[in-house]
Amino acid sequence: MAINNTDVKLFESQRLTDEDDGGGRVTGTEVIDGNINNLYLDISRIDRTVGDVALRKAFVGVSTDNNDAYLGSHIILTEAPKDENVSVLLFNSS
Repeated sequence: MAINNTDVKLFESQRLTDEDDGGGRVTGTEVIDGNINNLYLDISRIDRTVGDVALRKAFVGVSTDNNDAYLGSHIILTEAPKDENVSVLLFNSS
């Protein structure tokens, strides 16, 4: 049984905060695409005016019932945020 695109999911970390602990370990809670505020809070007027950096740790994983190997994986950003004043960046934190 093959691994499909729908089996590759984004998962929340234990804490979706900007604390020094970096968010903790992976949870089984899937980040659903298109849901508002599923990783970040609303941007306050003050943050929008003076700027802010908000970091969130999230994990990519395979959620399937089989034990097939998932080789050669990668991740890219294909769409910019809808808010033109917001930027995103992916990086490895290991």
